Amino acid sequence: MSGIVVDLKQIVRKISHELNGELTREFTPDAVSRFGLRAKAHSRSILYTSESLMLPLIEFAVTRRRPRLPIDDPEFFKMARASLRELIECDLARIERGLYPRDVLETESFAAHVRRLPLLFKEGLRASRRRLGKKARVFGSDAQELLRGLPEYYQRNFHFQGDGYLSELSAELYEHQVEVLFGGAADAMRRLIIQPLREKFGPGDGEGLTFLEVGAGTGRATRFVRLAFPRAKIVAVDLSPPYLKKAQQQLAKFHRHDFVEANAEKLPFLDGQFDAVYSVFLFHELPKDVRSTVVKESARVLRPGGFFGFVDSLQIGDVPAFNDALELFPVQYHEPFYKNYIENPMGALIEDQGFRILSKGTGFFSKFMAAEKTE
Repeated sequence: MSGIVVDLKQIVRKISHELNGELTREFTPDAVSRFGLRAKAHSRSILYTSESLMLPLIEFAVTRRRPRLPIDDPEFFKMARASLRELIECDLARIERGLYPRDVLETESFAAHVRRLPLLFKEGLRASRRRLGKKARVFGSDAQELLRGLPEYYQRNFHFQGDGYLSELSAELYEHQVEVLFGGAADAMRRLIIQPLREKFGPGDGEGLTFLEVGAGTGRATRFVRLAFPRAKIVAVDLSPPYLKKAQQQLAKFHRHDFVEANAEKLPFLDGQFDAVYSVFLFHELPKDVRSTVVKESARVLRPGGFFGFVDSLQIGDVPAFNDALELFPVQYHEPFYKNYIENPMGALIEDQGFRILSKGTGFFSKFMAAEKTE
């Protein structure tokens, strides 16, 4: 046992050494002078990557076995960190070009961030125990009430998180958990949706445009699109009442948006009602036939020539160096439809529903694709 603990301590020291090197590089006078928020963006990533060290410690505390870690493959770890830094630099470049404002980098107070850490650690222990016991359908009484009428594929603890997507605690922790998982890259990956929206609709504040966000969750991506298009009407749809409640709280100071509890397979909107339909991190959590139905419904509610786009996980072949990591992900986290998702390219599915693909690209572990309704 003591040998495993020593081994883990050595691994933590190695990762900390890598991160300290990054911190030194990112706070050079040149970096700060080029763009005042650059140091903030990179240091935020380093903060979340440091917090990710909790994950192997939690797993060890529950299983008493040495967990697999990125540092076990130093070359992959360095490559992944380089890819993450590239994503952040591209994100900052888009801010500099005016695709979206600097306000997208605003963060919560450090005190609020720190206050959440004990809850994060406690829920991490619980999730690890669920993973060990292969318990993926554990719901409290309040969440069980919300399960009624929801699709079967949704009634599970995605990522082994408590009550799945159906509790206020899950909604409170979700964004922080995802940032820890991706080393502070989640927000920058979400913002990949904005550039193709800009390419479609051009400069401006979005006056006269109506957007639909499918699977809006806690509204993080909604906020970014709102900042980029402050006068567009945005309708945010999700199946989870607690997540929509969190989204409403987080966007309370903004206007011109609605939150609708609805199933993306049967959207409660008129044909041709929207100028754009987009989603962020939705499709990898859907069965294949449901993915197709959601794209078909998106086409129905879009006007002719309307925009359809998404940001989601990479798929096999998008970045070949990450293929092994993609295969491993659903083994570590409860993502029952992920393997099918990564093996079935979204481009073919979208074209089958009558869209013409306009652009696509990748950023760290995510991809984006933009298309136009042809009829």
